Amino acid sequence: MKNKLITTIKLLLLAFFSLLWFVLVQAEFEMITKPYLQNEFPAIKGIYAVWFLGLILVIIGAIIAWLLYSFKKYK
Repeated sequence: MKNKLITTIKLLLLAFFSLLWFVLVQAEFEMITKPYLQNEFPAIKGIYAVWFLGLILVIIGAIIAWLLYSFKKYK
């Protein structure tokens, strides 16, 4: 029972982070193709907003990889 609950929670987290990653990739693409959108982020402006979003994408990608790897350990 406990393993099924943990697996369900991990699957939900994986789905959420995958959706978030997809949305942020689309946002970064829009920021690169339309440079005026780089100034819409209030705290960071210009190319640094793109770099910041890229860093967030790398972190989310690492979380997704870790979640996928943790499924392998259960088998």
